Amino acid sequence: MNLKIISLSLFSTLYLYSQTLQETIDYSIKNNYQLQILEEESSIISEQKAIEGLWADPVLKVGINDIQADHPLSRNIEAMQNQFVSVSQSIPLSNRLEVASEIEEEKRKVVNQKVEALKVNIAFGVRKAFIDASNAQKTLDILDEYIGFLNTPMNLLINLSAVERDSVEKYIKTQLLQKLYQLQRENALQRQKIAKEKIELIGNLKIDNFSDKVSLHRYEQQNLEGLLDKIREQSPELAMATALKEVANRAVELAREKEQADIIVTGGYYQRFDRNDYISFAVSYPLYTHGKQERQKVQAMKRANIQNITYRQAKVQLEQGLKISLHELKALYQELEILEQSRVKILKLIANAKSELTTGGSLVHYYELFSQKTNNALTMNKKYLSIALIENRITQLLGEI
Repeated sequence: MNLKIISLSLFSTLYLYSQTLQETIDYSIKNNYQLQILEEESSIISEQKAIEGLWADPVLKVGINDIQADHPLSRNIEAMQNQFVSVSQSIPLSNRLEVASEIEEEKRKVVNQKVEALKVNIAFGVRKAFIDASNAQKTLDILDEYIGFLNTPMNLLINLSAVERDSVEKYIKTQLLQKLYQLQRENALQRQKIAKEKIELIGNLKIDNFSDKVSLHRYEQQNLEGLLDKIREQSPELAMATALKEVANRAVELAREKEQADIIVTGGYYQRFDRNDYISFAVSYPLYTHGKQERQKVQAMKRANIQNITYRQAKVQLEQGLKISLHELKALYQELEILEQSRVKILKLIANAKSELTTGGSLVHYYELFSQKTNNALTMNKKYLSIALIENRITQLLGEI
C-alpha cells in the first residue's frame, strides 16, 4: 500500500514539474471530469442499444373467473367458473426493434464526437493558457528592461547632459512613468497566475511555470482549400452535426416502422373442478383510427429537416470562421510590419540621441525615445498575442489537438 502511495505521489510530481505543452494537454485530457462523464454516457448507450433490440417481456396472468359470493371456492356452479394461467407476448411485425437499436448506435456516435470535440476544446484551453502566460512573460521582460533603464542613477544621466542638469520636473515625470509601468508589470504577473488557475480548472493539474511556447503555424500562408478540406474531414463539431442528422433520419425510419402495429398473442390454460379443462388462444391487433402514427412520422421528418439545416449552419459557421480568422491574421501581420519599421527607426534615433548626450543633447528627448521604444514593443507584443489567439482558434476550427 505504501509503495502504491509513493508511486502515485511520484506520478503527480512528474506532471507538476514537467509542463511541456503536449504533456499538459495529454494530462488534462486524461483527467478532465467532463470527458469521464461522456465516456460513461457512451457505455450506457451501448447497453441501451442491446436493450432496444429485445422483444417486450411476456406478461404472465393468473386469476379466477366468475367467483360466487355464497361459494367463493366453488368451480362447479357455473360453466364459466375456472381458475387459469395465461401468457401474453407482443410480437413485432416490422423492423421497429432493429431500427431502434440502430438509433442508439447513432446516438453513441454523437457522444463519441462530443468526446472528440471536448478533447479539441481542452487542447484549445490549455494552449490559450500557455499563450497568455508566454505573452505576459514577454510583457514583463519589456517592462523590466524599461524599469531598469529608469532606475539608472539620475545624477549620472543628468551629468551627461550639459543643458538639463537641474531638471527636477523631468525627474518627477520619470518617477511617475516608472510607477505606471510597475502597475502594468503587476497586471502581467496576475495574467500568469490566472493562466495557472485555468490549467488547474481544465485538467486538474497544478502547474508551477510555463516552460514551453505555442508555435505559430502561419495559417494565412497556407492553401485555403486545403484548410477547408481539413474542417470537412476532421472537425468533430461537423462530425457531431452529421451524426445528429443520422439520428434524425433513423427516427423517421422508426416512425414509418411503427405505422405497422405489433400483434399480441395470448395463450391460457383454464381449470375447472368437475368439468373439462380447456386451453384458450387469442391474437390482439390494435386499430390505428386516429392518425397518431402518421402525425408522429411527420414530426420526425420535420426534426430531420431541422438537423439538416443545423448541419449546413455548422458547416457555414466553421468555414466562414476560418476565412474571417485568416483575414484577421493578414491584417495583424500588416500592422506588425508597420510597427517593425517604426521600431527600427526608433532604435536609430535612440542611438543618435545617446551619442549626443555628452555634447549637450536633450536628456528629455532621449527618455521620450526610450519610452516610444517601450510602447512600440508593448504594442507589438499585443499584436503577437492576437495572432497566437487567432491561430489557436483556427486550430480549434480544424479539429486538431
